[in-house]
Amino acid sequence: MVTIPHGWSGDEKKIAKVFQFKTFAQALGFMVEVGLYCEREDHHPKWRNVYNKVWVELSTHSAGKVTERDLALAAHMDSVFSG
Repeated sequence: MVTIPHGWSGDEKKIAKVFQFKTFAQALGFMVEVGLYCEREDHHPKWRNVYNKVWVELSTHSAGKVTERDLALAAHMDSVFSG
């Protein structure tokens, strides 16, 4: 059983969160910073951006569920967001 991080929603299959920023530039900066982390870890989110919001879904597709890699990425995203 997966423990869903605070502020995230979901279940053992996937977790999700919407990050809202003041500007598009801040949302884009978040995506770039997180994207570099994702490349280093070779673990990529399903996400989309519209203006100042970034919608994220995390799941390890090869496992068919949320794994420690997803939880680490969620923690990193929360850390980048809180600055």
